[in-house]
Amino acid sequence: MRRPLLLLLVLLGLAISLPCFTMPPIVRAAPAQPVAPAQSNDPQPPVWMYIGSIGLSAPVVSVGTDANGYPIVPDHDIGWFNQSAMPGTGENVVFWGHVLRFRAAPHIPAPFERLREARIGDPIFVYDAAGREFVYYISEQVWVTPDQVQYILPVGYERLTLVSCIGAYIIEDGSVQDMSHRLITIATP
Repeated sequence: MRRPLLLLLVLLGLAISLPCFTMPPIVRAAPAQPVAPAQSNDPQPPVWMYIGSIGLSAPVVSVGTDANGYPIVPDHDIGWFNQSAMPGTGENVVFWGHVLRFRAAPHIPAPFERLREARIGDPIFVYDAAGREFVYYISEQVWVTPDQVQYILPVGYERLTLVSCIGAYIIEDGSVQDMSHRLITIATP
C-alpha cells in the first residue's frame, strides 16, 4: 500500500517533503540578457553594495580626488567616484576600494579584498539613497596599469566599473604603499 501512495505523491509533486525522496536536479536555460535599468528621473548617489558570491555587503561613501588629482580611497568603505555617474543615469558608475587590510586595523576587512574571486556573470547589487536597487552582472575583469584611466571615463552606456589594486607590492619604508596593477571589474545591467 505504501508504494502506490508514494507514486501518487510523486505524480502530484508532493513528495519533495518526504525525507526518502530526492528530486532530480532541474536544468534551466541560460538566463536572458538583462534589461537595462530605466533611466532615473531623480538620480541619487549609491550608498550600499552587495556581491553575494564574495561575501561583500558594505556601505558606499562619496569620494573625489585630492589636490594632485589622485583618487581618494576610503580606508574601510567602498568609494563612489562622485565625478562619475549615479546609478540609473545611463553612464559609467565608478567605485574603488582597498584590497589589503590596514596594519592599524587588521580586524577590519578591506572592501574589495575578495573581488578577484568574483566570476563573470556574478550579480552586483547597488542601492541608492532613495532605496532603489540596481542589478548589474560582471561582464569583464582586466588587469591594467595605474595610468590606464580610460576605464573610469564616460562610456555612453550604463555600467559599473570597480577599481582595486592587484599585482606586486610596492614597498617603501618597510610597508606596502601601492600595488603594481589595478583590477578593473566591469558589470552591466
